Amino acid sequence: MITTLLKLLNDAGDTAVLSGSAARPNFGRVFDRLLKARILVEQASLEEWDLCNGCECGLLARPVRSEGDRFRADCPLDANRDVGLERDDLRVFEIGIAVLMGEIATAAGFDQPPVEIIKGVWCLGETRSGRGIYYGLNLASLDRSSLIAIIRQSNKTGRATIIAQNASPASKQWLQEAGIDHAKADDVVKPAENRLGLVFDHQALDAAMSIPELVVRLEAAQIEWQGRSATFSHQIFPVFQRLLEKAGSRDAIASGPFLEDTSGREAKDLIRELRDQMKTAGFSDTQSKSLIKTARNRGYFLGVDAENIAVIG
Repeated sequence: MITTLLKLLNDAGDTAVLSGSAARPNFGRVFDRLLKARILVEQASLEEWDLCNGCECGLLARPVRSEGDRFRADCPLDANRDVGLERDDLRVFEIGIAVLMGEIATAAGFDQPPVEIIKGVWCLGETRSGRGIYYGLNLASLDRSSLIAIIRQSNKTGRATIIAQNASPASKQWLQEAGIDHAKADDVVKPAENRLGLVFDHQALDAAMSIPELVVRLEAAQIEWQGRSATFSHQIFPVFQRLLEKAGSRDAIASGPFLEDTSGREAKDLIRELRDQMKTAGFSDTQSKSLIKTARNRGYFLGVDAENIAVIG
């Protein structure tokens, strides 16, 4: 549930709210905890509803009227477009951002409450090595120059990592140019097994701090390399995993039979499909062949040394 709230904040910034209809599937013990902790704060119920798509009634919104325990939002022009509503549909929940950031900081093991250093960016704390750990709600809307200046002033070591959802290639580029590492929120901030709390994955954070050349996300069958990402089909990804396995061994070259064992298809066809899926994702032909290289008459290998590869489950 908390990861859902973080995604809402990424999309809409600090004005994000959770509607009752979106919240309904999560009602129960976990949701009640969020209310009690004031991570979610219920607001006054809606008294108006959105207009029909393309409606020419001239209203700004449809008034909601009650019918006993149920409610309706009527279209003044077409009764067929009237909307029946339940009480929960009219509920609205504001996200208590400071409390939410506090939950993340606590899960990370930081003692002090987080501080918003600039609108949309919270300092969660510092690691023992002096690296500043920050959470960015919406990187695309940040005042970049001010953020960089504040981080450099407040962090003695000059080392910093920003955790954020779905950073665009442009955001990743300016972070990299500023010497700030980026960690994907879904990799670092995860729901606890009982769904009542959070787990902060320090291993995933460490992988981001090492600035790996190649990031491999096993569960998503995805790679990130040279500022771009590609998601492989689950049919072909085992071939990439074989290349990855060999990259960490003494002989980094994967033979044809070793790759063919994943599906029975010829190795050259499997490699071609891997490269084609990279190109579909925006990599050039040269890039695809630079990452997945051919060792003539021997097999294939990854063009990145094992120590420069971060593997995230």
